[in-house]
Amino acid sequence: MAKTSRIPYNIKIQKRLYYSRKLSILTTFSAIIIAFGVAGLFFTIIGLNPLEVYSYIGGVFASPTLLLESFKRAIPIGLAALGLSIAFKMNFWNIGAEGQMYMGMLASTGIVLLHVYYGLIPDYLVLSLMILAAFLTGGLWCCLPAFLKAKMKVNEILTTLMMNYVAMYLVDFLIYGPWRDPKGYGFPLSVPFPEYSKLTVMFGEFAYGGLLLLCLTAVIVFIILRYTKLGFELKIVGENIEIARNAGINLSKVVTVGGFIAGGIAGIGGLTIVSGIIGRLRPRASPGYGYTAIIVVLLSALNPWLIIPVSIFFGGLFVAGDILQATLRIPGAAVEMYQALIFLFIVIGEFMKRYKITITRGVVE
Repeated sequence: MAKTSRIPYNIKIQKRLYYSRKLSILTTFSAIIIAFGVAGLFFTIIGLNPLEVYSYIGGVFASPTLLLESFKRAIPIGLAALGLSIAFKMNFWNIGAEGQMYMGMLASTGIVLLHVYYGLIPDYLVLSLMILAAFLTGGLWCCLPAFLKAKMKVNEILTTLMMNYVAMYLVDFLIYGPWRDPKGYGFPLSVPFPEYSKLTVMFGEFAYGGLLLLCLTAVIVFIILRYTKLGFELKIVGENIEIARNAGINLSKVVTVGGFIAGGIAGIGGLTIVSGIIGRLRPRASPGYGYTAIIVVLLSALNPWLIIPVSIFFGGLFVAGDILQATLRIPGAAVEMYQALIFLFIVIGEFMKRYKITITRGVVE
């Protein structure tokens, strides 16, 4: 007679075939409320009043000056998220937006250096060439893992993630070495960008010009996904690759082109950091905007229009972190902890939205 061992529970995780908009909104808001509740407990443990902390965080969105700063932080996040929406639409899990942003910074800085040191580019062409170079470089950086997935079925999560570090250390090498400003007193900084190479030239304030760029990019992404042949093919490839293959879709072409556009938009996001926020290239110029963009695009359900307000919310969290350090003397690690808690619970909420967990009692023979 076969022995049986009883186990108390069987846990199954099943993907939901459909979830309502009401469930989506309820899950998202519940995750945010729980996140702030747990963060409040964390603040209490380290000796802070959670209500005081949250008053500072809420003040970011109530103050016109701080809200404008949130817009600035939201622009690179939103652009990277718009690029990711194209990649995720075709089930290409691009974790490399951070590296693609760094390549956009590198390329746009290279254009500035060609202009400043060698005079090869006239003043009126510098900004246009910076945007073009950032798009092409970010796109090509994403093309390699896209091509490897399409041709050799190499896992794109690993390749895009590893290429982030290659891009960051390449920027470090250049900025600590040949691209260091000779008049910068030894600090690892590039030469300051001329005024006509900054995104402030449009409205005198980066937040306005950057928001316009973000909205125009959202329009372009929406048109690509909704009204073009490429968008239709991206959707089919993402939903069922076998159906796409049987329908005669050139998978290698679609994945590579989609990856190029996704990386290119993220590259422009990198341009906005050096040309809009900082005004020059420096090490670790992005405090993780590319990784935050992954949460933004999932929270927005790949919707280009939702990406804009969600990016502003996360931009505000970055600004709030700076305010907390300056006013309440909270250590940087504690600020990062509170941001990580919020990000973590939002990701958990997105998981619960897409998957159903069932727990049953069972017997294993």
